[in-house]
Amino acid sequence: MFGLHKRKSKETREKKRHSVVQEAYSTGGYEIKIGNAQHQGRRDYQEDSFGISDTNSEFIRDKGVLAILADGMGGLSNGKAVSEHVISSLLAWFRDPSTVCRFGQDIKNAVTAVNAQICDIYCRDGNVNSGSTVIATLIKDGVMHWLAVGDSRIYLKRGARMYQVNEDHDFLNQLLDDVITSGDSPAAAFSNPQKDSLVGCIGKPDLDCFDYSKRGLPLCNGDKIVLCSDGVYNALSTDEINSFLSAEPMIAAENIKNAVLKKHYSGQDNLTVIVISINQ
Repeated sequence: MFGLHKRKSKETREKKRHSVVQEAYSTGGYEIKIGNAQHQGRRDYQEDSFGISDTNSEFIRDKGVLAILADGMGGLSNGKAVSEHVISSLLAWFRDPSTVCRFGQDIKNAVTAVNAQICDIYCRDGNVNSGSTVIATLIKDGVMHWLAVGDSRIYLKRGARMYQVNEDHDFLNQLLDDVITSGDSPAAAFSNPQKDSLVGCIGKPDLDCFDYSKRGLPLCNGDKIVLCSDGVYNALSTDEINSFLSAEPMIAAENIKNAVLKKHYSGQDNLTVIVISINQ
């Protein structure tokens, strides 16, 4: 277990990368709309990165739509460089004509290769000197495949309810696993000062924390998918995020961002959100 802490800032300024103008895309008989929003919060640097794969119709028909979000770890060096490397490398892998990506396992293999690159560049002494989370969703032929490393989150809104798809790779979940087997009270786990420390991230040489879909999740008409960094869900509850998802994805993403900023938290982290809607 290792603790990763993100830098605080005296300034607030917005910086967007890989920005997507909302359009409708078709794959497998479904219409997909994508929106996103990003803000630096009150940190010294914007260390979140995100990207969407090529959105021309032929590419989507052949490969689908890949959305990726990476939250560079501000408590370590080169957080932004690592998160950008993760995004650019995975997008290049997905665009490569030789790449065939059908399952979460395929994404896992690509992320494993990217992690090896990051470790070779930044972590040659075997220690976690630089790091990033990563979450990715691939939507193709009406099915969502996904992968997560770290504590960024993927949510699925179906009907009136919203569900977290992936598990947080933090120390709290390990403590709660121990509670289940021991029968002890969970109060000590939630009060542990290290509960938010990550137990897995990109940049960890012996990375074994992968959460990914084995077969994929069939999507339904009206589903909404949300990818976000912890700067979003630490500020807004699941119900609050859900309340914005009736709007079009770009408007929903902007409203989520604005709702976070209206909290006026003194230590507000970088925040990034991607919203995807599925309609037949």
